[in-house]
Amino acid sequence: MSTYILLLRGINVGKANRLPMATLKTVLEQLGAQQVRTLLNSGNAVFSLPASPGCDLLGDQIAAALLAETGLDLHCIVKTAAELQAAAGAVNAEVMTGSNEPDPSRFLLGFCRDPQIFSQFASVAATLPATSSILQIGNDALYLYCTDGINQCPIANLLVSKKWRLITGRNLATVQKILAML
Repeated sequence: MSTYILLLRGINVGKANRLPMATLKTVLEQLGAQQVRTLLNSGNAVFSLPASPGCDLLGDQIAAALLAETGLDLHCIVKTAAELQAAAGAVNAEVMTGSNEPDPSRFLLGFCRDPQIFSQFASVAATLPATSSILQIGNDALYLYCTDGINQCPIANLLVSKKWRLITGRNLATVQKILAML
């Protein structure tokens, strides 16, 4: 049995893309997921499967099932428990923020299937006016510390634009809550 984490982007924000977590849980269970647990109302789910075709293929299967069930065309990021733990463990908060205990609500981790998209994002972010925020690109995640808060950060605002819909972000506090569910 392997444990997986599903991260959806852009659901239950405002009136668009409404997806009850009970529906998400049902769809995952119909695909054979067991021990399905959701966190918050923003498309975070932890579940187990006896076998998996791989995270990307699993993400495609979940996306197709959600489209059929709800009509929502969503990009589904699936990570193994080990992958999410590694991404969270790679956060070098002191180097990025000068503090060994930064505010986790100001620290974003971005996830994507294709690491080249992170490089493309970083190139565009570099053209924004200088801010005190710090962006680092890791092998499997994007790390952004928003010194003045996420809502005040031009890089975070860029990240949530539709152009970058293949990247989904979670603040460090949410990632820590997901990891606590494992």
